[in-house]
Amino acid sequence: MRLGEDDILYIINKITPKINKCLNQTNYANRDDLEQDLKEIVIKTLKREKINRDNIPGLFEYLE
Repeated sequence: MRLGEDDILYIINKITPKINKCLNQTNYANRDDLEQDLKEIVIKTLKREKINRDNIPGLFEYLE
């Protein structure tokens, strides 16, 4: 199933607090760029991949 723009925005809004929390560990000067890069990667991945809601991999499974 392909996700629509509303679905992608919903996911981005849900993960933004976690992204911001992780960005607190980085250099202040690089935070905005890194946040934009992370969100861009998530959006590209969500648009490229077909999502099976019953079988969504965890982070470590996805990185394998």
